[in-house]
Amino acid sequence: ALQDIHDGKMLIVVDDEDRENEGDLVMAAQRVTPEAINFMETHGRGWVCVPLLPERLEQLMHPPARRVVLDAIFWQMPQFVDRRQSRRLNAAVRWSITGRADGGVDVYDLVFVDGRCHVARGGDRTTPPVTITVDGVEFLSLAAGSSDPMRAYFKGRLAITGDIMVAAKLVSLFRIPRAKA
Repeated sequence: ALQDIHDGKMLIVVDDEDRENEGDLVMAAQRVTPEAINFMETHGRGWVCVPLLPERLEQLMHPPARRVVLDAIFWQMPQFVDRRQSRRLNAAVRWSITGRADGGVDVYDLVFVDGRCHVARGGDRTTPPVTITVDGVEFLSLAAGSSDPMRAYFKGRLAITGDIMVAAKLVSLFRIPRAKA
């Protein structure tokens, strides 16, 4: 198995059936490609975890991986919404992810209605009550739980325009599994 990981192959690691009774797709971080991420997203149907080395995060925010990685994160968000926490929130949150190689911005809208979350890429012509602007690398760190949103805000790495209270509620709306040390 170690030789397969060294060779860049993807392995399936299965939990004990008395524990979570599920499996994970695992491969060496330095061997991950956009195609591997796409395979994991398409066939694994779970959460894609990536190493948090700043150099690797930077690589993932360049084409062609950037679109695949951002889509994978945003399209999975609805499955992690805590319906009890979000049932009273009817609002849209626009994420403006900066740092594209062409100077452009990737835009994703999260729309919360009646305890459900819907995702749209590109944003529409309406102005949501809140827009969160963040660099792609910082966004990956936030999504992975290795960066604190409040600290990023106060250090100027994350900007919020509009209803800051809606943005503040985001942290409590998701049940995102965290990596265990």
